[in-house]
Amino acid sequence: MLKIKIFIITILFFVACIFIYNNSLLLKLKKFLTEKNTNAGVAIIKNDKIWSNNHEKYPLLSVFKYFVAVKVLTGLEQKQISQDKKITITAEMIDKSLYSPMLKKYSHCPFEISIAELLMYMISKSDNNACDILIEYSGGIDELSEFIHSLGFEDIEISVNEKEMNPTPSKQYLNKAYPEDIIKFMKYVNEENLLSEKSLNFLHKILEQTTTGKDKLKAGLPANIILCHKTGSGSRYSNGIKIADNDAGYVLLPDGEIYYIVVMIKNSKLTDKENAEIISGISKIVYEHFTIN
Repeated sequence: MLKIKIFIITILFFVACIFIYNNSLLLKLKKFLTEKNTNAGVAIIKNDKIWSNNHEKYPLLSVFKYFVAVKVLTGLEQKQISQDKKITITAEMIDKSLYSPMLKKYSHCPFEISIAELLMYMISKSDNNACDILIEYSGGIDELSEFIHSLGFEDIEISVNEKEMNPTPSKQYLNKAYPEDIIKFMKYVNEENLLSEKSLNFLHKILEQTTTGKDKLKAGLPANIILCHKTGSGSRYSNGIKIADNDAGYVLLPDGEIYYIVVMIKNSKLTDKENAEIISGISKIVYEHFTIN
C-alpha cells in the first residue's frame, strides 16, 4: 500500500511539474505585456502544444502574403508549371503608389520576370505590386480565400488586395485572423505534404531572407538562429494610432526542433520602435524559455 501511495505521489508530482512548465511561458508573457500599453496577440506552437494569450482576430497586413505564396506554389505544382516561368508585366498591372522595391530593378514596362522572382520580392522584400500580380495570376482574391478555407482554416479572412488597402486604412482591418490560426497554417504547410520538398525549401529560403522587420522577432534571437518569417505593418492615423505591427514565423532551435511564433499588435498608441521592442521582447522570452529552462 505504501509503495502504491509513493507511486501515485510521484506521478502527481511529475504531472504538476509539466503543468507548471507549460503555463510558466504564458505567465512570463502576460507579465511582460501587462507593463505595455497596447493590444498584442501572441501565439506559440511547439510539439503540438499551443500557448495563446487571447482569442480575438487581428489585422494581417502583409502577413497575408504568406498565404498568397502557398497558393501560388500549390497551383504551380498542380499545373506542373516551373517556378522559373516568366510572365510579362504591363503598365496596367503596376500601381506606382504602392511600396514596391521590384520597380527599382524593373523601372520600365513592359518587362518579364519569373514567378520565383515575384515570390521572392513579395515575401523577402514585402513588395505590394508583386503580391497583387501573384494574387491575380493564381486566380484572384476570392480563390485565395476559398483555398485557405478548403484546408480547414475557415476563420482566416482575406478579401482585399494591397491596392485596395493602401489608400483606405479602414480596409486594412478586413484581412484578419486569430494569431494561433496563422501559425497552425504554417505548421500545416510544413508538415502535411501540401507542397513538394522543392517548393517547401524554396518557401523556407525566401522566408528566411526576409529583410523587413529586423527589429521584430529577429531582434529577440541570437544572431546564429534561423528564423523564417513574414512581417506586416499598417498605416498610422492622424491621431497617432497604428493599425497593426505583426511578425509571424518559425524558429529552428540548435537541437533541430522548431517552434512557431506570431505576435500581432493592433490599434497601438506606441511608436513603431516601441511596437518592435514589444515583439522582440516576446521573441526573446520565448526563445529563452525553450532553450534555457
